Amino acid sequence: EKLRANGHLPVVAGPTVDFHGMNQLQTVYVAEYTNGAEITLLFLDEDRPNACEDCLYDTIRRPLFGRYSDVETVIIIGDEVFFPGTYSGDQTWKEKVPKHNETAVPMSSFEKHGDGSEFILWVNTWNHLVGEKNTNPDMEITYQHAQPSGGTEQMNNKDFVVRKGSRAEVDARFKGLMTSVSKIMTPERQKKLGERLF
Repeated sequence: EKLRANGHLPVVAGPTVDFHGMNQLQTVYVAEYTNGAEITLLFLDEDRPNACEDCLYDTIRRPLFGRYSDVETVIIIGDEVFFPGTYSGDQTWKEKVPKHNETAVPMSSFEKHGDGSEFILWVNTWNHLVGEKNTNPDMEITYQHAQPSGGTEQMNNKDFVVRKGSRAEVDARFKGLMTSVSKIMTPERQKKLGERLF
């Protein structure tokens, strides 16, 4: 409830087709700081649009990252959301090779859900790049919410579990040749975030 009250807990929305391939968001890891939060999204997998390319991609993904799952992170500092290589921009689900963009977007630019305490984080590309707006308005959309405290990850539950953890802590669970394609926590971001609370 504290995360929701601070405006740090998103509703995650994206094309329903992601569920058909069992690639949906399963867990949201949160590291709360004095001046913001680090939000890390763990998706079960990511499927390239071409089946042959996807098979090859899955073959190299496990040794490269030590996982099939896809991990994306956003960082909230004050009233801005930073996308460290996870920003979709105007790219859509049809983009064959989505570009990993980096930017900061004011929290006021995000749509709010329900009573306005949760912002919507839009999954806009098949490799789970995210943004403040829906770039796939012609596709069926599924909204994922945080499960109540004590929930567990289950394939038949569309909502996600919230757990404590930073991107570095999530990456440490997997052993591959590399852990991340982008630098998530820079000294500047760490300084702006302040002291870690949990």
